[in-house]
Amino acid sequence: MKYFKITITHFKLLDTINYLNTMKKYPLNEGVYKIVAGIIDEETYEYTSCQTFSTLISFNLKKTSRYLSMLEKNGYIHRIFDPNTNNLYLEICHKGKEALYLFHKRHTMEYPKKERKTEKTIIEL
Repeated sequence: MKYFKITITHFKLLDTINYLNTMKKYPLNEGVYKIVAGIIDEETYEYTSCQTFSTLISFNLKKTSRYLSMLEKNGYIHRIFDPNTNNLYLEICHKGKEALYLFHKRHTMEYPKKERKTEKTIIEL
C-alpha cells in the first residue's frame, strides 16, 4: 500500500477550496484550476484576492484534477451533488481543514504569486 504524502501543491488546492467554501461557494475542478492558474474571466474575477490565485500557473486542468483526485481519495475533500446543475462540487472535509490548520500553524509564509509572461504576438515595425 502506498503512503500519501501531502505536498505544498495539495495545500494550495485545499486552501482554494476552503476559501471558496467559507463564502458558501463550491467549485468544480475547472473552477479550482482557473483560480490557481491565474485565469481571469467573469467567473473568477472576484477571486483574484484569494491567496492561491495565480500560484500554479504551469498547471493544466488534467494535472490539477489529478491532485484533486488524490485529495478526495485520501479523505481531505469530498463531492456534494447539486440537483439543479446535475454536477458534483468540491467541499473540504474535516480532515482537510485540520491539515490546513496544522500547516498554517507551522508555516506563516504566503504563497508566492507568479505572473504569466505576456509577450506581444503582433508588433508594429
